Amino acid sequence: MTEFAASTDFLSQIDMHVKSCGMHRILVTLLLLTGQQCLAAEFGGYLALATDYVKRGVSQTDGDGALQLGLELSFENGFYVGSWGSTVDISNGPTRQRDLELNYYLGRTFDLSDRWQISASVVAYDYPGQTGNFNYDYVEYSLGGSFDDRVWLDVAYSPDLYHSGYSTTNIDLYAEFPLNSVWAFGGGAGHYDTSSLTGSSYLYWQLGVTATLKWAAIDLRVHDSSTWVPIISTPDNAQARLVLKIQIPF
Repeated sequence: MTEFAASTDFLSQIDMHVKSCGMHRILVTLLLLTGQQCLAAEFGGYLALATDYVKRGVSQTDGDGALQLGLELSFENGFYVGSWGSTVDISNGPTRQRDLELNYYLGRTFDLSDRWQISASVVAYDYPGQTGNFNYDYVEYSLGGSFDDRVWLDVAYSPDLYHSGYSTTNIDLYAEFPLNSVWAFGGGAGHYDTSSLTGSSYLYWQLGVTATLKWAAIDLRVHDSSTWVPIISTPDNAQARLVLKIQIPF
């Protein structure tokens, strides 16, 4: 972790990426106000290799491996900003293909007590190099809470998924319990409501173990979903799958 100062110029550049979000920009403005002054920050990141990239129960790589990179600035007042990227293999027809996903996010965490936290964040999903005449980029807003760094609840809302004019809502609950100083057991479930866009929604769940070593975190996890949903998934990439992931921090 490296400590340094971050200025509001950097924050204003991020704000420009979501200027077109209309009424939802109110949340972004509130988050940015927390970082108006120059604050000490910590920088961290990680490189990850995974046998699959599963998001909300659906493979984003057509069952193949993924290379991922995450970078984040964490400020002393609870404000954070970062980016995350992964290789993907998402095809929505012969002329619509996505091979790379980039996320840009900012948020604010509030400590309610030594054990309880709440947070608000906004994420911009970008698919550079996507082919076809359909724009899959979108923005999602989240409110969450956590207890003792062991239980997390998150509600995410997108007002205009894939520039379709339709909104989606995702609710996700996850819990993790340490078995000893190295191993932890975790599981969770969620509900992705895409009914306004696709006419249906689905449930998904995950269960796995994580070994946290000095040089890396090694995670073995099973994912599954209740059904496949048009536009969001296919019968193949919504099936149950076992994923091994090695994450190396820096």
